[in-house]
Amino acid sequence: MIFIGNRYEITDRPVYIEENKLYNAYDSEKKINVKIKIIENNRYVSIDFIPNLIDESMIINDLKCPYILNIVDVGVHRTVDNLLYYIVYENFDGVSLSTLTRGAYLHLDALIRISTQVVKALQAYKSIGKHHGSLKPDNILVDEKYSIKIADFGITEANRGTNIRCSGNLKYLSPSQLSIDFTDIKTDLYCLGVILYEAVFKKFPFSEAHTEKQLMRAIDKGVMWSKINTNDYNQDFIAIIKKLLERNDNLCYKNYNEVLMSLSQFMYKTSKINTSEINSSVSKPQLESILDKTGRVSPEDFYKTNQIFLNDIDEELLKEERKSNKKENTVTHSDDKSKKGNKVAIIIIFIIIIMIAAIVVPTIMIQ
Repeated sequence: MIFIGNRYEITDRPVYIEENKLYNAYDSEKKINVKIKIIENNRYVSIDFIPNLIDESMIINDLKCPYILNIVDVGVHRTVDNLLYYIVYENFDGVSLSTLTRGAYLHLDALIRISTQVVKALQAYKSIGKHHGSLKPDNILVDEKYSIKIADFGITEANRGTNIRCSGNLKYLSPSQLSIDFTDIKTDLYCLGVILYEAVFKKFPFSEAHTEKQLMRAIDKGVMWSKINTNDYNQDFIAIIKKLLERNDNLCYKNYNEVLMSLSQFMYKTSKINTSEINSSVSKPQLESILDKTGRVSPEDFYKTNQIFLNDIDEELLKEERKSNKKENTVTHSDDKSKKGNKVAIIIIFIIIIMIAAIVVPTIMIQ
């Protein structure tokens, strides 16, 4: 068993504890499940980090934002070799976004839902004049309904606005953090852009870097969009990612409302089926047109499609079923009518024949 602070047992049972990674743990004092993270002391961590973090945790918990993972305890854990800081969070039944997107594609509906919640969490923290400063997919926990909670709020603020540069943070440092250790709204929006790029294209947007200087040079070169085949992806969503990664002040997002507006407009567009396109296909029924749009792909690949989701197909299946039932009822009803009409016609013809016979036969007999 691995105990932190003589109180928290790491229940994931790792061979060794990785720095800056969220673990499942058990609070032996309160007898509840929690999440815990270990951070190793380094030259970037300020002397008053822990007392500042205690203050930040109270501010964060008072926000009562449903997308922020609340801090329940912080402390210091000493080993023979190192001084470690631990942060204990409320429990949340979910997996990290990095685990979720590793080797699997998320459909657009899920990506938009996750992105919107991330932005709302950042916006809530910005409402009190603060920034996350260390956003990354490992800190975003996602449950089976794509509801999220984000960890590490308050860590950069508690460190006087400077990222603590612990393991796994390098690739998500923004240009301003790399160059002048400055954290602002553009820092968090840039990180969100990197996270979404990785979720969609399964790779880092810039060339490989092992130091901050190498990463800064790679970022300065920009994303080589010309070398990426984006034709199979939704162009509107790619445009959102591009704007999040944009460094030009005139072209990037200025605030969180602008991002939420783009995401909501995108959701509105993708939630509607282009009925005019479907109706123009005379040779195919409505359902077939929709299935052709998706290419009959698996749900994991739905993020590549333009406007069609699983619920749209379900609706169309119901429509087709209702249409076929209506046709059957119409045919049955018309058959009954035709049968009745035939019977009446036969009776009328029979009466006419009798009447003709009644007139013709006596005439012949008189002659």
